Amino acid sequence: MMPVLLTLGSFKIYTYGTLIAAGVWLAIRGMRQRAHGNAFLKEDQIYDMVFTVLATGFLGARIFYVAQHADWYLAKPLEILAFWQGGLIFYGGYPLGVLALFAYYKVQKIPAAEGFDFLVPYVALVQGFGRIGCFLNGCCYGGPCSLPWAVTFPQSGGPAHPAQLYEAFFDFALYYLLLWLAARRKFPWAVTLAYFFLYAAGRFLVEFVRTDNPGWLLTWNQWISLAVAALAAVFYFFLNRRQNRFS
Repeated sequence: MMPVLLTLGSFKIYTYGTLIAAGVWLAIRGMRQRAHGNAFLKEDQIYDMVFTVLATGFLGARIFYVAQHADWYLAKPLEILAFWQGGLIFYGGYPLGVLALFAYYKVQKIPAAEGFDFLVPYVALVQGFGRIGCFLNGCCYGGPCSLPWAVTFPQSGGPAHPAQLYEAFFDFALYYLLLWLAARRKFPWAVTLAYFFLYAAGRFLVEFVRTDNPGWLLTWNQWISLAVAALAAVFYFFLNRRQNRFS
């Protein structure tokens, strides 16, 4: 594992934070290119949008992670602030991030559906980089594994599923799929709902090899995934049906 990318005296550059930054940089580049043909967004609004979702989303994701590992953080409360070392659960970031974006779009008079449909492919992209960061950080690994690609992490106690890479691969595939869907969007919110449904489905499957989030019958993140996927599917069906009715 390589949690620290570079050490300069007492100053450390963490791999997790560096990969997140790389993902954000690539996302901004992609959004700037697409903004040229977008009638609702100006190029300079991209930076405000990214800052809004990062600040609130990461805060929520960190709070959710800390809550699920409360016993460990109660013993080391200062570690709560060390988010650059890893330790984010994206489901925790959704509520704050979504609410903050709704507020931003309202202030800027940007149609919310257009803003979210434009943004969500790049959320998947950054998530993919974040999961590679988790892998190099040695956190969020899966359960025991005897397959050829099993990896022994510092605290796994033996070969384990590289669950982080499973999700990273899925996130990158989702990014390209969402861009493809965005170019063929049938109705407002279609790309956003596809993101929530597909990400929830992928996370549900990955959780089968995770052992760090026990729940009743399924893990807590799997229950959340089922709820998110169900809501996204209902709204997608309703909006698609309404679009077909009035088209």
